[in-house]
Amino acid sequence: MSLIFNLILFMENFNIRFTTGTGPGGQHKNKVQTCVIITHVPTGLQEKCQDTRSKIKNIKIAKERLIQKIERIKDQNIQEAKNNKRKELLKNQRVVRTYNYTRNEVYDHRTKTKHDLKKFMKGEIDL
Repeated sequence: MSLIFNLILFMENFNIRFTTGTGPGGQHKNKVQTCVIITHVPTGLQEKCQDTRSKIKNIKIAKERLIQKIERIKDQNIQEAKNNKRKELLKNQRVVRTYNYTRNEVYDHRTKTKHDLKKFMKGEIDL
């Protein structure tokens, strides 16, 4: 993890709550508050864990899962920014010619004309 990303993950940015577990498990699960709900305050993401009977282990598991979620979202945002930048660059470019080798033709988008590819490659045609 990068240094900038580590600054986001201070303990004060997490809100940790405990509750009783749900589902099968008997009296212990329904009586003891071992289920952990961790919220990352800046992003609003939540993770709930009731995998083990230990609060400390559940906190560790939930925090690891939450950090993975945050990293995944951070990576998606970086990828989206790259894609948007690439789209913006391509949007500003003009296509001048299309070379279609299967049809043996060159299409000039400025004049909207088709020409023979072999003649163009030999230099017999100027576009």
